[in-house]
Amino acid sequence: MTPRSRAIAAAAAVLCAGAGAAYALDARGTLADWRDAPPNLEVRTLGGFQFWQDRQVFAGWKIQTNVITGHSRLLDPDDRRHAWGSFDQCRNQFQAIVEEKGLQPRSDHLVLLIHGIASSRKPFDEIEKRLNDVGYDAVAIRYPSTRRSIDEHAVALSALLDSVEGAKTVSFVTHSMGGLVLRMALARPGPWANRIDVGRVLMIAPPSTGSAIAGRLKDNSSFKAVFGEAGQQLAPENAQDIPALDHPFGIIAGDWSWTRDHHPFHGGPNDGAVAVSETALSGAAGTLTVDAPHNGILQASETIAATVRFLRTGRF
Repeated sequence: MTPRSRAIAAAAAVLCAGAGAAYALDARGTLADWRDAPPNLEVRTLGGFQFWQDRQVFAGWKIQTNVITGHSRLLDPDDRRHAWGSFDQCRNQFQAIVEEKGLQPRSDHLVLLIHGIASSRKPFDEIEKRLNDVGYDAVAIRYPSTRRSIDEHAVALSALLDSVEGAKTVSFVTHSMGGLVLRMALARPGPWANRIDVGRVLMIAPPSTGSAIAGRLKDNSSFKAVFGEAGQQLAPENAQDIPALDHPFGIIAGDWSWTRDHHPFHGGPNDGAVAVSETALSGAAGTLTVDAPHNGILQASETIAATVRFLRTGRF
């Protein structure tokens, strides 16, 4: 291979690594499968959105797998990539980092924050920070919400819980569809449930009985293309198949004053996407309504304070 060809191949390898392609340079300077020799350029990523599944989280670090390419990557708390390749390669690299840095979880009470459909972990930033400040080990996880069904998301969540280390108790805070994913996962617990106790569950703006909007749009081709199978499962006739909760839980619903009298699908209190009546689920330890829109309710100061209060006391 000529120097010029080697330079071009090297540039291609860097671009492939950055884009998540499964190729690297081998000893001859040609492109080879990353399973043989994955390079790494330590760069900050966007953290994963719609195409990445968190598979292991610990002390702010996470190993993610791309649902399109199947390759994995190791990110630090600032979303900088420290390794990529197969899941086992990333896990081995992470184990070395844990030992080198002496990483430990912030607390033995883990709180997983689970976002809704077509969203990301970012709206949980303030809640995550507040919970960590008061002594929890809070982690907002990422999953490809529009790329798989609720059932598949539940299986992936259970697998993530199986990988958890250092936690004695796990509580959950969910937003929107995240509540349905959690309900499905808790109805079919994995081995993790034999060693980790479930604390409290707080569901924020959950379409507990389904979404009328999803019901009206489920046959629309654009809706199907954007929201996938999970969007179909949000229709009321499908959401009724999601198991109930068998753990202490509370519900925060959005009653946005701006849409209360102006929404084309909802005639009563709603947050612009989910009606207050659709959030109801039998057995709740407490309920609270907040004047906020569906996509802004996580940042509302009343929601943040109520989240901390409910996880601590079981009351609003």
